[in-house]
Amino acid sequence: MHRRSLTPLLLAALLGIPAWAAPVTVGHGRGTLTLPAPATRVAALEYSFVDTLLALGVRPVGAALGTQGGDRGAPPYLQAQVRGIAATGSRAQPSLEALAAVRPDVILADEFVHKDLYPQLTRLVPTTAFQSRRGDLADLNAQTLAIGRLVGREAAARRLLADQASLNAKARAFARKGAPAFVAAVVTPGSFTVHSDQSFVGSFLEALGRKNQLAPKGGQSQYDLSLEGLVALNPASLVLFTAPDEVPLTETWKKSPLWPRLSAVQRGRVYVFNRDNWTRGRGPQALKLMVAETIRSRFLQDAAPATGFGTP
Repeated sequence: MHRRSLTPLLLAALLGIPAWAAPVTVGHGRGTLTLPAPATRVAALEYSFVDTLLALGVRPVGAALGTQGGDRGAPPYLQAQVRGIAATGSRAQPSLEALAAVRPDVILADEFVHKDLYPQLTRLVPTTAFQSRRGDLADLNAQTLAIGRLVGREAAARRLLADQASLNAKARAFARKGAPAFVAAVVTPGSFTVHSDQSFVGSFLEALGRKNQLAPKGGQSQYDLSLEGLVALNPASLVLFTAPDEVPLTETWKKSPLWPRLSAVQRGRVYVFNRDNWTRGRGPQALKLMVAETIRSRFLQDAAPATGFGTP
């Protein structure tokens, strides 16, 4: 009996690929990844990836939602949305066994956080490495577009980016022209880490019309600073990202005679935001929240902080 070769449609059916599907290719921090069809089962190892997938209408099959290694878990704005998603370890300590169990088509990893684990991840499942944790706003926007392409929703990703650009433009209308530069820092009980104009939050606030006082130092977009170092910078505006369940280091600094010397303190221009929402989400949903809070806080206007956004 004469055997006919398999038609493309029949071959796609046998492989479980929709007949309409086409290969997708994206560039990332470790090269280029091509999938035979858009991914339908995605595992996300950073909250920015989770945020982006959900904004695109794609529910990840697994995510790094655990609290191992001191991770604080999902940011408050994401907590309700991630209920029921399988936890695959924490961001710092992903579980290869848990990842294998959720059978993803692709894993979204962080180029900085998972650089040592990346070879093991790629042996498990096709894996991308995006510069999320140490990326700036442009990096995160490029990441949104790449993830949209990976899951076959590039048009939706472009709409998200267009909506965000429009929202940013509206926010810039609130920014006082000629306002002095700011210093932004994540403050924990034991550290004060400034975020330069090439960090995510540092570049985001610049995109809304305020000038970041700091450039990267030693190739680092984020670096620790002492109280003496802060006094030497003497910013006119100070933006702090703290956790509501912690006592930040700045509470100790306030007992020093150096603290009142800061221009930001003297001007009453110290603004406080929830670091869990601001510095760990880094996706389209987080950005909308951040724009709204930046306006409500009166930071853009260089006015005294609104209630709930001032020094605790």
